[in-house]
Amino acid sequence: MAGYQEIPARSVLWPLVEALQKVPCMADANGRRLVLRIIGDELGRPFMVDEHSQTTMHLFSIVDACRQSPEGLRALVKALEYVEPGALSTNGVRQIVTQMVPLDSWTHQEQRELFALLAGIIVPDIVEVYRFVAGPNAPKLGDQTTFEEMLLALDTLNAGVDGLPRPLVFVEHLAARVRLDLATKLRNWVDLQATRINLFAELQEVRRQLGRAAIPTSLQPRLPAYIVFLLQYEGLGSRYRLSYWRQLDVTGGWYPERGDDFIGTLDEIKHHVAALIECVESEWANYVPDIRVEFVLPLTLLNLAVDQWQWEVESPLPQPMGCRFSVVVRSLERMQWRKWHRHWYARWAELESQVYSSNSVIAECGYWSRAADLPGLRELTSYFERHGNVVALMLCAPPLPPAFDELMVGLRAGIPVVVWHRKGAADEEFVATVNAFLHAAGTGHLLDRVRVVRSNAFVESDQCHVGAHMTVLWDDPKRVVVPDRPAPPEEVA
Repeated sequence: MAGYQEIPARSVLWPLVEALQKVPCMADANGRRLVLRIIGDELGRPFMVDEHSQTTMHLFSIVDACRQSPEGLRALVKALEYVEPGALSTNGVRQIVTQMVPLDSWTHQEQRELFALLAGIIVPDIVEVYRFVAGPNAPKLGDQTTFEEMLLALDTLNAGVDGLPRPLVFVEHLAARVRLDLATKLRNWVDLQATRINLFAELQEVRRQLGRAAIPTSLQPRLPAYIVFLLQYEGLGSRYRLSYWRQLDVTGGWYPERGDDFIGTLDEIKHHVAALIECVESEWANYVPDIRVEFVLPLTLLNLAVDQWQWEVESPLPQPMGCRFSVVVRSLERMQWRKWHRHWYARWAELESQVYSSNSVIAECGYWSRAADLPGLRELTSYFERHGNVVALMLCAPPLPPAFDELMVGLRAGIPVVVWHRKGAADEEFVATVNAFLHAAGTGHLLDRVRVVRSNAFVESDQCHVGAHMTVLWDDPKRVVVPDRPAPPEEVA
């Protein structure tokens, strides 16, 4: 009989033998025999291993036999799950097996590529995602479980009704939660696997349904959630391209999910926007988020009254979306021109500091523009260069073509908040209203105060009310959505 010292010290099996020594049921011969019978049941045939009186030698024989048998190591993990469910020692065995066994239909190289992509990713709701994908039969995992362990555990489960392996579905969920460049690489990896097993159509359906799946989450109510629209001209006619992104939970970073583009007339765009807002209202209802609606617009469209568009497709009493949601506009040009971003980041940090401390902007940090002529623009430029704490600009007139100089000075200087009256010059009522929501200390977010002003205009049915004509540009440099390439349109009307 071979002695303990005869086991190769550098054997690739030795770490697994050491891990099995810590599993209680493997400490005595009867426990090891039970595990072997379960392994045989999993494999569908008797699983015979030379038995040794010395525990270490017996464990080495079991590990060696498992590695030589197709699915043997997976069966070993499943057997331990039955006998020692949820034990830390079982999790340790699973972790080692993960490094030894490639998942179904994956080459070792493809496995290494995937694990390299996943290295360092932080997904706050990863446990909820794992349980959602695994379903009610999800194997229990330890508190410090890795992505590799989750993928191995999922690979022990049968595929869903669509036949798509659960690890591929899991990676799709991860791709929806990471930055855009990494998401593209993960989806390309899944594309390769799904194509190889002739399930690419099923994968496409999973992607279409992904944003609609309700994954349990510990998301706290009233946290901000975003739907961001990007509107641009399409061609030379009166048609527009609408792109959009959405993200329910931004506590782990800005990784919005992009939807399909839509092309149509402005009326068709309004109808489509309402349909998308109805969709997020329905899907996010049980999370009770603070839904914020943002429109990224080029200069030529910044004066659109988007806050007055209705948020429901059909209603006996149409309500402007600006009464129900915090609706702001953002500058497409500034997102695209990175040469302006340094000051933008700096002033946004200053804005966050002021709003955090008093729920308002310090009066001295808001600037009321007086003239848009050349001397006025020079004065405005000089003032911003001398006062780095200025974070809000109130325009003396709406930004209409061909002159956008006043607004451009503010954008170039990094001013994150710009306010104007869409119908003309700022009168006393407009000045008082802006000062009240921007500079007065109080409870609630500044944008909630804007929503109240717009609601007041609606309840009074007064088209001359300031709230019906006030645009607020609220531009966060940390949440950029400009696409590298336009996506194919969902519909061409």
